[in-house]
Amino acid sequence: MNPTWHPLAGRTILVTRPQEQADGLCQRIEAAGGRALRLPLLVIEAVETPVMAHCLAEPWDWILFISHNAVRYAAPWLTECKPEARIAAIGANTAMSLAKQGIRVDLTPELEFNSESLLAMPELMAVNGRKILIVRGQGGREHLGDTLGRRGATVAYAEVYRRVPAVIDPEPWRQCGPAGTLHALTLTSGEALDHLHHALRDVVSGWMQTLPLVIPGSRLECLARDKGWQRVKVATQPGDAAMLRAVIEVIGTDQHGFTSDGSG
Repeated sequence: MNPTWHPLAGRTILVTRPQEQADGLCQRIEAAGGRALRLPLLVIEAVETPVMAHCLAEPWDWILFISHNAVRYAAPWLTECKPEARIAAIGANTAMSLAKQGIRVDLTPELEFNSESLLAMPELMAVNGRKILIVRGQGGREHLGDTLGRRGATVAYAEVYRRVPAVIDPEPWRQCGPAGTLHALTLTSGEALDHLHHALRDVVSGWMQTLPLVIPGSRLECLARDKGWQRVKVATQPGDAAMLRAVIEVIGTDQHGFTSDGSG
């Protein structure tokens, strides 16, 4: 990044990723001249899966990895995957994580990185009689597995991590206000959105929802708008680079009046 390029100078951005996943976006915000304020909303924990090696070693037609965390917490057993199994990653970061583990990736969506885009790929349309393993976290959406099941596939899950709501002291946030304190916030999952509203209910409704909210994907946009967020900016992808671009766009637009349709 150009060291003289500071589009976020004087701006503070709230980053709500889990602690161990926040560094990349925070560093990009700071390199763009901004201040990254961290509020981890979720804690990611491993799920003990003693049968994981056996599970991956079964003769699957497809193994679908639903997140970077799915790869991270399945990593000790990835060498058990049979070579004939085809591998799908829900997004570029997940595909990169698999590549770092020496696992080839046969399928990644080209547009939005979500279940809907993965299901729209031709390779997963004709799956009647196929065996498909979905590697994910506990409590994940059922849409992917349910849809593949309706298409005739036999679907199983390997849940290798869980998301736990972080403990948040609401009092410091009650004493804050938008003017001169925060200029935008980023949020990357429905679980994090739910916990933000649960842990900081009066803060969100009191002043936080006056800020631009930067999120990845149309599904999360719908969830945010249903909860009352109006100033929503959708990043093209959930990765750090795309999230930073969206933050810069919304900050630049906000200086001249934010468009309520989220187009920036």
